[in-house]
Amino acid sequence: MKLLSLQDLDSGCGRDLLAATVALGFSEPVARDGLTAELGAWTASAMAAVRAELPADLRPERLPATVLVIAASTLPASTLRAVLMARLLGARVLLKPASGQEPIARAIAEADPAVEVRAFSSTDTDALDAAIAEADAVVVLGGDRAVMELRARVPFAKGYAGYGHRLSAAWLDGFDDADAEALARDLCAWDQAGCLSPQVAWVRGDTGEAAQRLAEAVRSLEPSLPMALPPSAAPTRHAMRALADMLGSAYATDTALIAALPTPDFRPSPGYRALWVLPASEEALRAMASVLSTVGVTPGATAPIGGQVRQCPLGQMQRPPLTWPHDGRPNLLPMLRPY
Repeated sequence: MKLLSLQDLDSGCGRDLLAATVALGFSEPVARDGLTAELGAWTASAMAAVRAELPADLRPERLPATVLVIAASTLPASTLRAVLMARLLGARVLLKPASGQEPIARAIAEADPAVEVRAFSSTDTDALDAAIAEADAVVVLGGDRAVMELRARVPFAKGYAGYGHRLSAAWLDGFDDADAEALARDLCAWDQAGCLSPQVAWVRGDTGEAAQRLAEAVRSLEPSLPMALPPSAAPTRHAMRALADMLGSAYATDTALIAALPTPDFRPSPGYRALWVLPASEEALRAMASVLSTVGVTPGATAPIGGQVRQCPLGQMQRPPLTWPHDGRPNLLPMLRPY
């Protein structure tokens, strides 16, 4: 698997991938940590386990010869994984990067000649339709609207996998220093970007105490995972702090804002390491079931939610195993030709 050459982030295409990720605005330690977590999941045994989801009697003509991957503008990790899944089917990959992420795509293509970069504007429908026509399957990473619009453009004779917007949260049944350290790592990973980052933490216990403990854990982690808050994020962070100061409590660090409120209803985070700490409520958790991707839980706890929501230990939210069924679906089967 030629893509594995990306695992060496200090030379060749791996170094180019790291540099391209830093150019997106992540600090070098954060970019390295995130890429290492993703690429480290690409083990021989994990790839074999993913391939094992294919039925033994699969007709060869159902395998896609070419897969078009339309990447999102969030994390390189999601693009990397989508490309890998297509290559595990033996498919050639047409990679359409998000605007500004062309260097990410070029680094991936540098690692594997079977990956071809197709950089065109999202408004260039002629180029889009040409790429769709060339592919046997299409994978879309992006917002819900983009996923729906692309589904309408892809003929039903082609494979299709669309992954839209999701949210993640933590469920804390008790909360000690080790839990705080693990949740701090989840919050700081990729600077809280992407669908797997916690936006809220529901806590059984004192929310203010949990928020303060988490802030202390973040402070300990910041020297090794630095972040510069962009000026554009200041207004929403200020509003978050003002609300928390008025209704609950807020704890700021050099990079993060941890805000405790007395009511359990979900609140979206403004991002960049801003987390709401709320009193645990099964009703509030279940109200978000349709859009939840991942729930990080304390040791021995299980979040009272079923369905396709991934539950994992704190500290592992941004480190899904390669076999994780993205949004509850198999990784390879959606890319097969339907018939």
